[in-house]
Amino acid sequence: MSELRRHHGNIFVGRGMVVSAFLAILAANGVIFKHAAAPPRPVPGLEVAAVISLIWMFTGTWALCARENWGRGMVLTILYGGTFGLFIAAIITISSAEGPLTGQLEPLLIAMPVYLVTSLILTHSRHVRRLTSRAYE
Repeated sequence: MSELRRHHGNIFVGRGMVVSAFLAILAANGVIFKHAAAPPRPVPGLEVAAVISLIWMFTGTWALCARENWGRGMVLTILYGGTFGLFIAAIITISSAEGPLTGQLEPLLIAMPVYLVTSLILTHSRHVRRLTSRAYE
């Protein structure tokens, strides 16, 4: 049995990775939310996107920890879509800037790598794949 876990991953490690990923995304969304509500130029759409992302990320994290097949797809879709969305938001921010970008671009540049690295780790982790596969039991 230990031979099987070594080659195909461990569900407890997978759950730990998923919860850690959720906490990293929670921190990144907290930075986005805080800076999106900043008084000089608030971006209410970004606040709403951060909250919606957290709600669906929590749902996907719960589903993955409960070993639901659809949870992995949901979490990865949110993470890759969020990375792309943050990239587009950074491009729009840079192209529409009239003055210095202080305070507008930083939260996007902080959150984008967090989303990307988290999505790559969850995509390629055998421990997370094992959470959604019943073939090894």
